[in-house]
Amino acid sequence: MPTYSVRLVCEAGPDPVSGEPRDAVEETLTVEAPTAWAAKTAATKRMTIRPMGRILRAYDAETGREIEPPQLGDLRPGRFRVDGLRGTYDGFTHGDTWNGFAVPYFPLAEARRIASDYSALPPFSGGQARSDYDADRDAIRLYDPASGEWDEVKATEVDDLSLYPVGARSWTWEEA
Repeated sequence: MPTYSVRLVCEAGPDPVSGEPRDAVEETLTVEAPTAWAAKTAATKRMTIRPMGRILRAYDAETGREIEPPQLGDLRPGRFRVDGLRGTYDGFTHGDTWNGFAVPYFPLAEARRIASDYSALPPFSGGQARSDYDADRDAIRLYDPASGEWDEVKATEVDDLSLYPVGARSWTWEEA
């Protein structure tokens, strides 16, 4: 896995409580990550500086360029797994994260396999997880017995592909 040197900078600004001016502070951390954006996420989890109301920016320490979020053209294939489901699933990612977890997108066949594996979970929270595919709405539907509600995941057009972000930004996906 590539190693990135990330320079984190808290810009100068007022203290959010007292209004007193606060100086800029920075630190540089070396982290292993698949992308510069993932390295920024990892570095902010390990940083010792505290923004305290100031703007926090991240730079590639070697080039000096600010680390930007991935663009749609940065979509790449990946394999993903999540606790509780029995398989690994082929999908795509931009390399971004949500609370430190992967944000995957899946083709329809793989999204339906995830939904099927979700339905096969043992009963929990007083009920059985269920799923279906609504062809009229082009949506994967997942029933959560804990909340008693259906979650609907519609197709998203990403780089001319129709992909389904099943559990993206809500499940604890990891790249396998």
